[in-house]
Amino acid sequence: MRRRKFLDRIISYLAGLAFLPSGIFGRSNDYADQIILKAANAQQNLSYIKRFGRIYISLVEFAQKANFGSFTNQEKRKTVIYVAGNTIKFTADNGFVVFNDQLLQIVYEPFWKDGEVWAPAGILADLFNTYSAQTMHFDKDKKVFSIGRKDVNISQIKIEKKENGTLIRILTSAQFKENDIELKRVKDWLYAEIYKGKVDVKALSGKRASGLISEIRAVPFRNSVSLAFKIRGKIDSKDKSIDPQTGDILISLRTAAVKEEEQEQAQNDLEKQKQDWLIHTIIIDPGHGGKDPGAIGYRKLYEKDVVLPVALKLGRELKKRLPDVKIVYTRKTDVFIPLWKRTKIANENNGRLFVSLHCNWAYNKRAHGFETYFLSAEKDKSAREVVLKENSSVEFESSKDKARYEGVNFVLATMAQNTFIKYSQYLASTVQNSLKSRLRSLEMKSRGVKQGPFWVMVGATMPNILLEMGFLSNKYEAKLLRQKSTQTKLASGIADGLVKYKKDIESAL
Repeated sequence: MRRRKFLDRIISYLAGLAFLPSGIFGRSNDYADQIILKAANAQQNLSYIKRFGRIYISLVEFAQKANFGSFTNQEKRKTVIYVAGNTIKFTADNGFVVFNDQLLQIVYEPFWKDGEVWAPAGILADLFNTYSAQTMHFDKDKKVFSIGRKDVNISQIKIEKKENGTLIRILTSAQFKENDIELKRVKDWLYAEIYKGKVDVKALSGKRASGLISEIRAVPFRNSVSLAFKIRGKIDSKDKSIDPQTGDILISLRTAAVKEEEQEQAQNDLEKQKQDWLIHTIIIDPGHGGKDPGAIGYRKLYEKDVVLPVALKLGRELKKRLPDVKIVYTRKTDVFIPLWKRTKIANENNGRLFVSLHCNWAYNKRAHGFETYFLSAEKDKSAREVVLKENSSVEFESSKDKARYEGVNFVLATMAQNTFIKYSQYLASTVQNSLKSRLRSLEMKSRGVKQGPFWVMVGATMPNILLEMGFLSNKYEAKLLRQKSTQTKLASGIADGLVKYKKDIESAL
């Protein structure tokens, strides 16, 4: 008895320690080990945390020991690192980073601990290797993080809007002369041929939306490099110079003097570009309906009769949590809507997200779980039955409507949505993970994120996903899906994912 009382006291004491603020005894035992940081012929130790098999490092400590600049916004839980003219912004619990004003998606989110943002070491290295003149390598087995420089003398291109045109600043580490640079205009492209220029093609090439420049391409040759700038609009003159202080190459593109109202219009255009990414309208699409029952499951449970109440509950939940967001339904009653018309409704309402709700069915009555799809011309074997089942709704459409699908190439249809594919994939992952959390108590299996060529998603000019919320052919899941409590959990889980996605995207802008 005395021994039991003693153990009870020890357990109570340890339980109390678990609720003490982090850092009260210094860094927790999460920081039990260190990696080696090699930079500029110097070697230092760097703390790390291992989560889900991946190594995370503090961005603040990394910047300090690598002699880089950094700034952390405690309120917004963001950290910016400044490296040789490059800036990269990480946000805790956000799957997107901003690298030199370019929005990029990463697989593993940073997290917030002890007032600092922690990011995966491997992803940090990959980002700088791909988008800058810096070389970074992380050897996860030897736990060594190395920093160096690529064999380049042109590291970055900055586009600056001016009152009467655009200034292209080419950052260099070599001393170029004006006669090393030749400018020539060919249709919509301006070419800058730079003698003895060395570049990293991936780091410089890509889409831009600044001033007169919409795209940059870098093409290396044996003794030179050609930098191609796609011009939008008319330029009156162009010239080149060398910045006497920095040695940077400057290319000035001049237009006629901009009137005050044109300046205002340009500012409005920039604001509109930002507004285009803000999620102000969400389209909820309850699959099937009317003469199309969808899958028919255990005890004649119709798919259309499950997805509609989930859709309506989802809309109400989103309206409570995102009161400023417009919610549009492709149907609110038991009516049939052709597949092509669903994305038409989404586009006409200027939707920013399209979410199509469905239930699964399989010949194997033991098949169970939920999964989320994004549009792709490819599909794996496990997705084939799902695609065929959902696309079979076309059979309920009129002959005139069926003709719309003839000759449609899913490869081309997917390419047309290329701008949104990565966002759709990320949206699918946030919704799938949120559902996994909400449905854990029901012991419903997460089947993960998949891809497939669904007619209902073709033509949507926005990120879009299709959910299979469980198997009606499975006796246990059919019983669950019939219940209002399960439908509420499904709606809440989907809403969790949509709210997180909106927060992640908009906080990274």
